Amino acid sequence: MEQPDLRSVQKALFQALRDRPLDLLDEADRKLYEPLHDDDHDPVKRLFDNIEFSENESVQLVAGFRGTGKTTEFSRLERDLWEHGYLVIRVDLDEYLDMHSAIDIRDFLLIMAGAISDRLTDERLLGVNEGLEKGFWERARDLIPGGVEARESTVKTPVGDLKLAFRSDPSFRERVRKAFAGRLAELVEQVRVHHANVLKALATRARKAVKLVVILDSLEHLRGTFEKAEDVRRSVEELFLTHATHIGLPNTHMVMSVPAFLVLQGDNLAAQFVNGAVQAWPAYRVANRAGERTAVVDRMVSLVSKRGDWRRLLPDQPALEKLILASGGHLRDLLNMLIEAIHLAGKGVSPEAAEKIVNIARRAYMPLYKDEIGVLRRIAESRDVREINTDEQEYLLRFLDSGLVLCYMNDDFWYDVHPLVRDVVRAP
Repeated sequence: MEQPDLRSVQKALFQALRDRPLDLLDEADRKLYEPLHDDDHDPVKRLFDNIEFSENESVQLVAGFRGTGKTTEFSRLERDLWEHGYLVIRVDLDEYLDMHSAIDIRDFLLIMAGAISDRLTDERLLGVNEGLEKGFWERARDLIPGGVEARESTVKTPVGDLKLAFRSDPSFRERVRKAFAGRLAELVEQVRVHHANVLKALATRARKAVKLVVILDSLEHLRGTFEKAEDVRRSVEELFLTHATHIGLPNTHMVMSVPAFLVLQGDNLAAQFVNGAVQAWPAYRVANRAGERTAVVDRMVSLVSKRGDWRRLLPDQPALEKLILASGGHLRDLLNMLIEAIHLAGKGVSPEAAEKIVNIARRAYMPLYKDEIGVLRRIAESRDVREINTDEQEYLLRFLDSGLVLCYMNDDFWYDVHPLVRDVVRAP
């Protein structure tokens, strides 16, 4: 059979390797999925077990590292929960929050309740008519005092598009916060009363008691611009450490992704919630602590093979494995390197292709400065973050957020610098 021309292969692979989460409720996406975690350390299994073992309610925080496939795995969790009789509401908070500004408990509660209510029109939940009747945004409009209006440009519906206003109008958010100053207990009560009505409606429609799981994704995207980064970080810490008792919803299991730096306060956080748990979402362990290749590499080869004919891009499997090991199990970096391989293949498949691609990928983490290299070197040598001094913690927070430091899991969590910069930080 005649092989397709290279240009067609490049195009097909380029589209298949797009950096997007898979939806495992979709048949086409299921064909592209490859399980990468070891069974014993599968974070989805841990999330599911904690939900099932906690009976009526729980709160689990997942310290999300960008680009590690978390949203795809949340889709797997959603699928597994539906299959075991749970009702599931999964929300992408990117659609609701300004991810570059500080978050506040008052607007967070309003947005959370509104976002959950937006999903109720799913026929598996309440359906369109009843789902719209149980919407929260109209109730929120009544709760917000008169005079607190969104800018005219954001008003799109009879109640004013609060969803858009919260996301795009900082002055509106500030007015809402001032309006609810001293009224937090009232707001919490209103959100919980509304949620209780939603649970009652779900049970009535199902004609039985229901088990509801709410998955709030993308909170780990919260990060300010350079000037606002510290304000955003402190606001996230206050939200989860000071207001934890206000976030959980009664008779509901909640799973929330949170910024990676919160894993450093995991024990304190877990204690704040009923049946609380905090776990880091590790990178895929392509090498063990000793630097030896693991079976995850084979799974990643299988994953890439499901996306298309990579052999038209790279000279052999060792070249592909070189890219996999260089990614450190950071899925987004691997996909980006394969996209680079697509571009380079137009000039012919070179024996040096993998090395060239790794060098190009390394540029994304450069430059590194002397003080940064010193901190990274200690992490690389110890495979731990406990060697970091208190006054160096800001470095660590940035490194976790950017992927310069990756988290892995065997029977415990351990850390390492990204393989793309390992040679740069190695002691001379």
